[in-house]
Amino acid sequence: MSKPLPPLAPLPEVFKALSDDMRWTIVLAMLDVDELACTTIEHMLPVSKPTISYHVKVLYHAGLIEIRKQGRNYFYRLRRDMLDDFMRQMAEHLGMEEEVDALG
Repeated sequence: MSKPLPPLAPLPEVFKALSDDMRWTIVLAMLDVDELACTTIEHMLPVSKPTISYHVKVLYHAGLIEIRKQGRNYFYRLRRDMLDDFMRQMAEHLGMEEEVDALG
């Protein structure tokens, strides 16, 4: 069962979500896999489950991750399309659309 996916949050909210070291570490770990189990994050980060839950919630509400629950386990997936959209919006604000388009 998956939660409904929120749209990409406004740029300042996405920046806020990505600016925290813990959340950035989670995003980087998601870049390497299709899906990341909560238990993997628990082993990866030296923090409590409620702290992980808080950081995942921030990323979810920024529109950057998808959450799937299977039984009692949670799995997280990076929404690469939303990350790409964020990068494109940033490029537009910086006048670098052509550079981003050239990257694919």
